[in-house]
Amino acid sequence: MSSKRENALIFSFTFMAFVLGTTEYVIVGLLSEVSESFGITVAKAGALVSGFAIAYAIGTPVVMAAASRFPKRGAILTAIGLVLLFNLFSALSPTYGLLLFTRIITAVVCGFAVSQAISVASDAVSIGKRGGAISSILGGFAIANVLGVPIGTYVGQHFEWPAAFVLTALMALIALFLNYIYIPRQLPKAGKISLKDQVGLLTNGRIILAFLIPVLGIGAVFEIYTYITPLLSDVMHVPQRYISWILLVYGLASIVSNWLGGKAAAGNAVSKMRFVLLAQAIVFALFSLTAPIPVLGLICLVLVAGVSYMLNAAAQLYLIDLANRYFPGAKDLAASLLPSAANIGIAGGAAIGGAAAEQAGLIHLPWIAGVMALTACGIAVISCRLDVRSRSAYTVSQQPSASGAGHSK
Repeated sequence: MSSKRENALIFSFTFMAFVLGTTEYVIVGLLSEVSESFGITVAKAGALVSGFAIAYAIGTPVVMAAASRFPKRGAILTAIGLVLLFNLFSALSPTYGLLLFTRIITAVVCGFAVSQAISVASDAVSIGKRGGAISSILGGFAIANVLGVPIGTYVGQHFEWPAAFVLTALMALIALFLNYIYIPRQLPKAGKISLKDQVGLLTNGRIILAFLIPVLGIGAVFEIYTYITPLLSDVMHVPQRYISWILLVYGLASIVSNWLGGKAAAGNAVSKMRFVLLAQAIVFALFSLTAPIPVLGLICLVLVAGVSYMLNAAAQLYLIDLANRYFPGAKDLAASLLPSAANIGIAGGAAIGGAAAEQAGLIHLPWIAGVMALTACGIAVISCRLDVRSRSAYTVSQQPSASGAGHSK
């Protein structure tokens, strides 16, 4: 594939991820409108967020395994079409229960679409572009937070909440068109993932260790980000009129973080993750110390955003490479593990942050995030050492024995 064609494919996948991210996150800004529309509490409406994340985390690997025999191009196009369709169903849902059902189905389809895109990108683009390609695709979700969610929220608040889902359906139509044009028709045919490979991949100790790295690393970020608004107002004493602008700066910094993550993913991914997670822990510790001091706290908060997405691309590549090493037949299934880990991390981080805020206060969130990041760093160090041992054992096994060498002479 030419470099120009590779770039076009990466762009089409990134735009698709932007649509999927907007589909996932836009409901956050519309919970009050949805609760009022159906006559339910905002807390109950919040299940539209948590239900989406849980369905995404659990359903994505299951659907990836079940759909392994189907051509990837057709699978991605079908998934985008279903996202379009179920966004329209969400807009037309007459009851809360039906809306929750459509959101759960949409979550699984979104996870499947982005996992397939990551799998295709890791195979179709040149080796030197793998990290940047995956970073760009995952960056679509960061851009959705900065642009898609505010736009969708504005539309939903001014034209009734179903209008936001109509908007995401229209964007999905554009994504469907772009992917139809740019996904190669001659992709390698995916083989069916055997049950043995599925079970082996999901129970392998090395894979589980690698999976825990993004769960904890992403969880640490969202342990803070979920409560960023009360942190700004109650701990940092930022006036209300400035909070939306600070959130915009945070979002822009997270996009830069994602770009840096693509650079960090080049080469030895797990080795780079150690330093990324250590940097996260240091930044969280600094934020813990400076949060009550407005200017210093804001600087550290931007630094938090600057390290928030650096882990993702490296973690995804490492999971794929490990699967390719131990269970090559399940490599495509490995592409679904980061999206699942991310959503588990988001849900877990939010839960830990909520409990900590209630029991000890918001001021304690940054150092708890630092402990989570340090734990993930420790796991990355262990994984890196295991990789070194594996390579050393492989090198020794390939060397001819002394007696064998003498005999050959």
